[in-house]
Amino acid sequence: MTASTTSTEGGGKQRRTELKHLTYSGNFELKCTATVLACRLCSPSDEDATASAEQSVTKVEMNLDVTTMHPQGGGQPTDIGNIFSEGGAARAIIDRVSLDRETGVVTHHGRVESTTGGDLSENFSPGDSVSVAVDPSRRLVLSECHTAGHVVDSAMARCGKILPPTKGYHFLDGPYVEYKGSIPPEERGSLLTDLQAAFQDLVKDDIATTIETLSKDDAERVCNRLAKNFDFSEFGEEDVRVVTVAGWPCPCGGTHVKSTGQLIERGWSITGIKCKKGVVRVKYNLSKR
Repeated sequence: MTASTTSTEGGGKQRRTELKHLTYSGNFELKCTATVLACRLCSPSDEDATASAEQSVTKVEMNLDVTTMHPQGGGQPTDIGNIFSEGGAARAIIDRVSLDRETGVVTHHGRVESTTGGDLSENFSPGDSVSVAVDPSRRLVLSECHTAGHVVDSAMARCGKILPPTKGYHFLDGPYVEYKGSIPPEERGSLLTDLQAAFQDLVKDDIATTIETLSKDDAERVCNRLAKNFDFSEFGEEDVRVVTVAGWPCPCGGTHVKSTGQLIERGWSITGIKCKKGVVRVKYNLSKR
């Protein structure tokens, strides 16, 4: 069975998805009601007896007008969760969320199952109301991981190392932040010690996170007040989402925890420094899963 249905705006252009997490309050919302804009269900023919168990699953790709799920990008992994049809007759189990940056359309990928034994094709039609629910445990640890990466930025500044950030990898298999520059070999040991202490001080201070949308000019003034770390000419949108963690503002599209104090329970800390070919990598991680 393959079924594909789409609802578009005038001119055939699909509507961009509203991302709830981009506002401060939305950043902490794990559920929302949405309207289906497009849905594609795909499963092998009932006559295909050779299909494996994995192949026999009905897969789904769904576009909604709004979502609480964070799509993978900006150094942060995808949210996962569920989308329930109105009345609960079907459930889409979402294991990946992607964003088309050109169109602003978010696609929820996963598999769909009936909770009543009914026909799946009768669910998730354009215009249908659905309930979106983010996996709360995964969202929390990923938000902690992203926030911890920004605390690394603040710790670097506190230690007098204000270097242009070039990459943030906020995945749980070995998170790090990279900067353009170098640290002399003889200074790396003492800097690591200082960074670790600064990080823990910032965490213990329980500094509140702020999230705001600013004009590009205001964002540049706020984020580059101490050093020209960000090139805002590369930003296509006129408005920029700025997240301030541990007093350090940064353009960012990810999810975060409410304050640095929430990093205490899992024991987040800086674990190492690596310098190579003009790149400084500061590694960090959690000690408790």
